Amino acid sequence: MRESNLTDEELVHLLKKSNPNAYEAIYKRYWRYLYGFVFQQLGTKEDAEEIVHDLMLSIWQNRQTVCIQNLKVYLFIAARNLTNKSIKARINLRKYQEHVLLHEVFDNFQTNEIPSPHSLSQAVEKVLTQMPEKTARIFRMSKMDELPVKTIASKMDLSEKAVEYHITKSLKLLRHQLQNFHSDN
Repeated sequence: MRESNLTDEELVHLLKKSNPNAYEAIYKRYWRYLYGFVFQQLGTKEDAEEIVHDLMLSIWQNRQTVCIQNLKVYLFIAARNLTNKSIKARINLRKYQEHVLLHEVFDNFQTNEIPSPHSLSQAVEKVLTQMPEKTARIFRMSKMDELPVKTIASKMDLSEKAVEYHITKSLKLLRHQLQNFHSDN
């Protein structure tokens, strides 16, 4: 029997019976479409491949318990959910990294050495003027105007990854310069 000639419903039926050829036929039939869908959302080859691989592995591991009415719909909804989960994890990681970078600066100050908000604000502005214009502008949009990365990317005609890069770069520069500010005061 040539599994590649079977309908999705027939493949799902055989998959539930642990037929590896049915699994392989599903993989071959949908991998490219799923990869394209996920890649379009994430923009990175490695992440898209990993999500599609995890999804297909999950199909095999849960083949006897998963309830699939429409294979194509099931796969694309699962891919969308895994992609959204990956995006949320990236956002949380970026926010955590920013949090750590900003708090590292303030952890260097002794409680009796905390600078006044005005002098700290002046120090931040001074550092921003020394940064590349695009990096400083993105920092202001992100931290002062509190715009989300997606909005900044759209306004600046950049990818979200490029915006994240500039935010991280600006935070590192600020951390370094504000440590100097601490030692100067």
